[in-house]
Formats: sequence, C-alpha cells, structure tokens
Amino acid sequence: MNGLKFEVDSQKCVRCGACIRDCAPGILASGEDGLPVLLPGSEARCTRCQHCLAVCPAGAVSIFGRNPADSTPAGNLPEPESMLRLIRLRRSCRSYQRKNVDAETLDQLKSMLAWVPTGVNNHRLDFAFVDDLAVMDEIRNSVNARILERMNSAPETLGGLLRYREQVLAGKDVIFRGAPHMLVVSAPEDSPCPAYDPTIALSYFELYAQSLGLGTVWCGLAAAMFSLFPDLGERVGIPAGYRLGYVMLFGPAAVRYPRATQPEPVRIHSVC
Repeated sequence: MNGLKFEVDSQKCVRCGACIRDCAPGILASGEDGLPVLLPGSEARCTRCQHCLAVCPAGAVSIFGRNPADSTPAGNLPEPESMLRLIRLRRSCRSYQRKNVDAETLDQLKSMLAWVPTGVNNHRLDFAFVDDLAVMDEIRNSVNARILERMNSAPETLGGLLRYREQVLAGKDVIFRGAPHMLVVSAPEDSPCPAYDPTIALSYFELYAQSLGLGTVWCGLAAAMFSLFPDLGERVGIPAGYRLGYVMLFGPAAVRYPRATQPEPVRIHSVC
C-alpha cells in the first residue's frame, strides 16, 4: 500500500538518485529498473518534507498527490546585499497607525507561514491572528482595565510590569503599543521542538512583514499577559494541548526609520 502517494514518472526520471540521497529518514531506494521506490514498511518514518519532490531535477517525483509542476520553480534568490539591508533596517515598532492591514497583505502573510521550518517537519503550530482592529481594541481594553485594577489592588502580582506603573495609571497602552494586530503562536506540548518552533516562525514572519512595509515588535509584555490572565489563551483560541510560544504585534507603522542603527560589535569566536 502506498499511502504516501509516492509516484515516479518513468518517462521523466533520469535515474540520478538525488531523491534517494536526499531522503533524511532513508525510506527510498533504487528499484530493479533504477526508478526510486519506497522501502517496504517505511511509510511511518516519512516526515512529509517533500524533499524528494523538490530535489528531482526532472520533476518526475510526486508525493501526497502533489504535482511538481505546481511548485514554485527555483530561480534567482534575493541579492545578498538586499537581504542584509532588510536585516539591518529591521526595527521594533512601537508606534502604529490605527487602521487595519489590507486583506490582500494579510493573506500574503498568512500564506507564507506554510513554508516556515519546524523541528522534524512537525507542522502543527497554531497561528492565532487578531486581524481586525475592533477585536484588537476589545482585547486591549479588557487587558488594560484588568492591569489597572491590579495596579491598585495587588501590584505585587505584576512583577516587572510595575516599572510602567506611572504610564499605566496615565492610560498609556504600554502592553500592546496601540498595534492594530497581534499574532499569537503556540505549539503542541508533544511536538519535537515546542520551545523553538514558534520563535523560528515569527522570525520568518517578521522579516516578510517588514518587507511588505509593516511594523512589527516581539512583545514580551503581551506574552506575559497570557500567564497573568489564562483566559486570554481561550479568548484567542489556543488549542488544548498547546502551549504559548510568543506574541508579535504588527500593523502599519506610524514612524519611519530613514537609516539603520550602528550597533556595537557582537561577541564572536572561532572554535578550534
């Protein structure tokens, strides 16, 4: 039984063995006619990475019913200097316009997430988008009201948030920074890398969002709210058996940075 729907077009296959060599779980082998075949009883070891489909130079390999012709073809990658410029110009944005990101851009951001890497290709992350300003305001107002109440009744429960006491009492949105949108990423407790996968995903999301002209910020204060107010996880729909990874705020920036910063050198050493 070929539950993986692994198929090889014998007319296109050049018998190069690239798919066999690139298969990390080692479930492919060369058949009698030189065509790659699945090893008997190996299907459960497949990580669904689709490397066999991607690496085939002739587009002869299909798996899970995917047609190689529907894949994005390899082409020119962004110039290294362009990528470096994006990394250098990335900023944490804490000043946003009060308007929704347009639907087309939101769709671009959401579609990109299918390609973020995860440990053992375990693509079971949950991405909870607060993609409407009205919903974001409802969450913002609720959390800020509860924080204000805590500031007056039980400030000892707020830990590091106390350093923002004067700003909170003055009505400033120090937690959500006025952002119109929020992305909450969580991972299954039983996944191979639940502590790292959400961070990796948000790193990809942030750079892509900034390439689209949006502001982003890694928001530890917002993430802390999910521990302080557990019902907030239910409000955004974190599934049972999942744990919060991290939170990113995003939206149209109300500030523009005409240049990159000039950071101090980081500590780097070569291991001998």
